[in-house]
Amino acid sequence: MPGDVRSSSGRFALDVMGTRAGLLKSFDGLDMTAEIVTTDTPGGQKKHVANVGWTPAKATIGIAMGKELYAIIQQAFKAQPKRFDGALHVASVDYKVQSSLNFSDAILTAMTFPKCDGSSKEPAYFDFEWEAESVRWRKGDNSDIRTSVAPAQKQWLCSNFRFEMGGLPTSRVATIDSFAWKYLLAPAQPGEPSKHPGRMTIPNITVEVSMADYDAWAEAARKWFIDGQHEDNDEMAGAIVFLAADMKTELGRVTLRHCGFAKFMRGTFEAGGDKIARFSCEFYVEEMEFALS
Repeated sequence: MPGDVRSSSGRFALDVMGTRAGLLKSFDGLDMTAEIVTTDTPGGQKKHVANVGWTPAKATIGIAMGKELYAIIQQAFKAQPKRFDGALHVASVDYKVQSSLNFSDAILTAMTFPKCDGSSKEPAYFDFEWEAESVRWRKGDNSDIRTSVAPAQKQWLCSNFRFEMGGLPTSRVATIDSFAWKYLLAPAQPGEPSKHPGRMTIPNITVEVSMADYDAWAEAARKWFIDGQHEDNDEMAGAIVFLAADMKTELGRVTLRHCGFAKFMRGTFEAGGDKIARFSCEFYVEEMEFALS
C-alpha cells in the first residue's frame, strides 16, 4: 500500500473540501475491511464476503482549523450534517507528496473535546471521526505540502479555559472532563448512500470544583434534587470558553443550553496526603453549539 502515515515523521497534511484542515497531530483509519458471513453446511462452515468498506477515519487537529472543516462542524452540531470530500497527503523527507489517501461522501460522526485542567501545561487538540463512502490510495503528485495555505496557528493549552453555568460561582472550576459529541449513522434508505445520518447524541458535562465553593453549589443541587425545582423553566444555560495565554482573549466556546444537574458528588474522603479537596457535578445538556472566535 502506498505510504504509511505513521512512518512519515510528521510530514503529512489533511485537506477537507480542497482546503487545509488545520494543524494535524495524528491520523488513523480508512483501512480496508470486509463483513464476513459464516454459513453452516454439512461439510463445515463456509465463509464469504458480504460487504466491503473502510474503517472510520480518526484525526487529531488543533484549534486553528480551516474554514471548510469549521463549516462542517457547525452544520453537524445543528443536526444538518454536510457530506464532504478530502485527502490525506503523505510526503517524503523533503515534503514532496508521495501518496494521497482520497475519500469522498464522508459524514462527521464524532468530535471529542480534550479534558480542561487548570494544572495542565499540555497543548489542546480536538479528536474527529468520520465515515466515508469511498476511499482510494493514489500516487502523489510530488507537490510540496508546505505550499498550501494553512490556518493561522493559535496556541491553546488545556489549562486555559473558563466555565459558566447559570448563576453558579465557577471561577474555581478546576477541571472539565473530556466529552464527545456524536452522530450515529442509520441504515441507508433505498436510493441513498450507505452512510446515512441518523441520531445526534449530546454528552453530559462533568466538572470538578474547589470545596471553597461547595456551599453555593450544594444549595443549588438541593433545590434541584430535593425541592423539585427541576422543571423546564429551572434549567440553566452555560458555556465552556477556550482562552488564550492572557486568560482573557476568547479563542472559542462551546455554548450549552437547557442544562440541569444529573449528579452531585461530594468527592472522596481520604486520610493523609496533600490532595486538594474538590467536589464534582455532572450536568445534562440538551443543546450544544461550537464556535471559534
